[in-house]
Amino acid sequence: MWMLTRHQQHPPCRGRILVVDQDDWCLEFLSQVIKLWNFGEFHLARNVEEALGFLERLVFDVVITDFTLPEYNRFLENCRQRFPGIRVILMVPQRSQVHQVLNWEQADVVIKPLSLDEMALKIREAIHAKHRRRVEEEIARLKQEGFRF
Repeated sequence: MWMLTRHQQHPPCRGRILVVDQDDWCLEFLSQVIKLWNFGEFHLARNVEEALGFLERLVFDVVITDFTLPEYNRFLENCRQRFPGIRVILMVPQRSQVHQVLNWEQADVVIKPLSLDEMALKIREAIHAKHRRRVEEEIARLKQEGFRF
């Protein structure tokens, strides 16, 4: 009997990911999760200014950020305005804070300390949701074009 590796258990799931956190351990942990599961290209930012710089130059499928990051609201609003379909994973330090972020559309919440399996699942789901939205938008566009003929 043979065993499946992590990469054989799930179809390839790749995207561009931006991780924003002020804690080095969290940046390192998430970069290892992304590399281990081969989720694609990723960039790390330690603050909102660095993250906004990345958003000026690149389009991301998923943003992972900390709820306690200074100016995180400004950052998320910028993401929402510039990239309406972007998927967000918000990390919160306490379960009691989850209700404070539930009003943000296209966001998922994880509670610190982070779990490798949970983060891998959340990232995979976010990338799939982003790709699904892109396909749905393309189908809608093609239908509109079809009605013009």
